[in-house]
Amino acid sequence: MSTTAENLEVVHRWASLVNSGDIDAAVGCLADDFAGYFTGMPEPVRGPEGFKGMYQMFIQPSFPDQHITIEEEVAAGDRVGVQVSWTATHQGPFLGIPPTGKTINVAGTGIFRVADGKIAEEWMQEDFLGIYQQLTQD
Repeated sequence: MSTTAENLEVVHRWASLVNSGDIDAAVGCLADDFAGYFTGMPEPVRGPEGFKGMYQMFIQPSFPDQHITIEEEVAAGDRVGVQVSWTATHQGPFLGIPPTGKTINVAGTGIFRVADGKIAEEWMQEDFLGIYQQLTQD
């Protein structure tokens, strides 16, 4: 059984690897039976390869320089809760919006469940209205 500190470290390592652009290593932090519940996704993302596919379809082409910052965190048992912000430059189409070159700042709140040193589940809510407003307003 993982300690709270170990669970926090897993989430921090995952975010660091995403920030570095090494998605192959980042998905190594995910359990084989990972389930991710994300804003706007009608079905859970399943498994490390499902996460990688979702990332490569939605984030990488649109915001290749995405950088996640964990602003606040709390952990108890197998759960890690985070308040995050991420910044990125809009370099590819996103939700039908052509690239604007604008840098955006997005707020989000997530809960991770860690099991056996890997992220088994993730629930992430992000401010999609804020993204839309930042991309479409002068």
